Amino acid sequence: MRSLLTILVAAAVLSPLPASAIDVSGDQWGTWTRDNSPYNVVGEIRVPPESTLVIEPGVLVDFQGHYKFIVDSLATLLAVGTESDSIFFTCDTLANPDRWHGIRFIYADSNSQISYCRLEHGKTTGSSPDNCGGAIYCYYSSPTISNNTITRNSPTGTAPSAHGGAIFCERSAPTISGNSITQNSAEDGYGGGIYCVFCQDLSIIHNTISDNQTRRGGAIMCIASTNITVSGNVVSGNRSLASGGGIRFGRTSGLISENIVFDNSTEQTGGAGNGAGIYCRNCSTNTIIRYNIIRENRGNSKGGGIYCREAQPIIEYNVISENRTILEGGGISCFRASNPIISNNTISGNSAEQGGGISCDSVSNPTISSNTISDNSAQQGGGIFCDSVSCPTISSNTISGNSAQQGGGIFCYYYSSPTIVNTILWGDTAPNGPEIRAVYSSYPTVTYCDVEGGWPGLGNINCDPEFVNPDSQNYHLQMISCCIDSGDPDPGYNDPDGTRNDIGAFYFRQEPPATIELMPHANCIILPPEGGTINYDAWVYNLSDTNIFVDIWAYAYVPGIGQYGPIHSYDNVSVSPWNDIGQNNLSKSVPPMAPAGEYSFVAYITPHTPYFEVEIIDTSYFTFTKLGTPGGKDLGWLARGDWFEAEEFAFQRQGVVPTDFALRQNYPNPFNAKTTINYQLPVSNHVTLKIYNLLGRRVATLLDETQEAGYRSVIWDASEVSSGLYFYKLTAGDFTESRRMMLVK
Repeated sequence: MRSLLTILVAAAVLSPLPASAIDVSGDQWGTWTRDNSPYNVVGEIRVPPESTLVIEPGVLVDFQGHYKFIVDSLATLLAVGTESDSIFFTCDTLANPDRWHGIRFIYADSNSQISYCRLEHGKTTGSSPDNCGGAIYCYYSSPTISNNTITRNSPTGTAPSAHGGAIFCERSAPTISGNSITQNSAEDGYGGGIYCVFCQDLSIIHNTISDNQTRRGGAIMCIASTNITVSGNVVSGNRSLASGGGIRFGRTSGLISENIVFDNSTEQTGGAGNGAGIYCRNCSTNTIIRYNIIRENRGNSKGGGIYCREAQPIIEYNVISENRTILEGGGISCFRASNPIISNNTISGNSAEQGGGISCDSVSNPTISSNTISDNSAQQGGGIFCDSVSCPTISSNTISGNSAQQGGGIFCYYYSSPTIVNTILWGDTAPNGPEIRAVYSSYPTVTYCDVEGGWPGLGNINCDPEFVNPDSQNYHLQMISCCIDSGDPDPGYNDPDGTRNDIGAFYFRQEPPATIELMPHANCIILPPEGGTINYDAWVYNLSDTNIFVDIWAYAYVPGIGQYGPIHSYDNVSVSPWNDIGQNNLSKSVPPMAPAGEYSFVAYITPHTPYFEVEIIDTSYFTFTKLGTPGGKDLGWLARGDWFEAEEFAFQRQGVVPTDFALRQNYPNPFNAKTTINYQLPVSNHVTLKIYNLLGRRVATLLDETQEAGYRSVIWDASEVSSGLYFYKLTAGDFTESRRMMLVK
């Protein structure tokens, strides 16, 4: 066959006419070129042992029948297209209704690569494992599978044996990244998008896995595998007939992080349709579910967001919201001896018959700590439901705004006696037990909690916790809150600042003379590639006996770029003793061209001084992640809302007027593209502010106008000038001052 292919290629090169399609089958190596495309597959293809086949960008591989494409032992397939010139593996489904049998890596060389390809209409048949992996099958093979479109593929066979609608991996560790895996099905098996079994160190990162369907594991299913990474994916619109609408882990360890798990579903009722978002069974603490957004998934049994059965994963820093299921655990279901660690999550707006936020059933004793559990609904246990000898530890949570018929905050049933400490239960509603209801030999232990309406127990209080902005799910405490320093006095529970434990999910920092707090409305923020809006509150607290004057700055740290800003700057802000100043419901838009990666939004305060190098009093920050392909550096951030409730700076609202002229050092300095210049005017004056290069040539005029007295600020965008040393000169009446600054690109 190799000789025949050589003759056909040579003929195509010598002929003055355009090349016609080449029929290929049997053993293949060398190069399939674009000039000789399309390649019609008329029989089974094999890249023989220790051989290499290169497929150039733009090649069409058209299967004329139900044939396999095998990459054999230590063989290498390099099918690498480009973003604008893909390689196609396909067939005419009308002329070839049996379709094609997928690409099959069997002990293949790990240097194999499928990138920027489109693989469609694959259909595997036969008995297992021959009927697995609709488009790609990996056995003891670890190719790179990146930036492909893998769509409308399906394994078929006797159920349930045909696994991996798009990709099947056994004892393999491929890197699966940047792919669009959509509309595949494994209706006779598991793993609508990807199926992994007996795998180790496999990575599934930054893919879009959507609209796939199967019996179990709508997008991803991993069984008996270790150190699996599922990170940065958009998992949406997948459907599972039984369990695991989005991601299903069974006897698998690894990391599920920074994914958007959205609008997945399970369909079976009667106890089978569990884990519409994420399903964990027989997973240990080596399975970590963190920093995910798990939202609007729909189940027909238990666990609208996350389902745990005989599992002990760590579930932390997720946003689990607006999920629903029919039976138990709208947000999280812990079933049958499941003892996960559930900490620092936002669990809100979920619904179920029992346990709108969290359900603990059948001797499940999770540790539930430092979560915000709000606005969930159920018939029993709007926030948390405990049943059948389940005794979780519920510590340092804020449980508020939940609703039920029984136990608006927590409902305990059938010998379930949780330990509840340092927790706020406030604003929950139910006709029977608005905050806590315990029946059928259930006796919760409640200590050092703030329970609306009161509850017997050591150190419990009954007073308004004074949340900062509960309407926007900001349950931080105001400085006047009675929950500050009211938690368990045991020093082992002390807050990080060394003071007595505060009640609730968030402690109030008491570090004089002043603190600043940036409080995002979600503890996990993941933006899609098209960008989005971040909502937050910002407050400054004076924790001293004297009036303070501070400067406030806020910046973004952008992946691949560094410091960007200042986005906000406020000069000489006055805060009276034991008082605060700030604003709720601020927002910041992140544009589509912002690079992908992890961002930090940072604010800090310093004493007000005319000098640049001063000691920072306090800082506060939060992080967020943006998915998608990196864009340009001209970010165009849009900040909405002023921190101090005014269009102008807060110090102007307070009537503070400087006593003399001054030009401040720019910040940041050195800087990249943008910097802020502050100055002050004691009287109204005509003001000019001009920028000069080292040769004394003016490169920019930032101001040439009359201004009123006050503290002023202007931003110079130097994106159109080259790196180097520049001077800026302020003239106001008889006052003139110049300073230097360094632009580094």
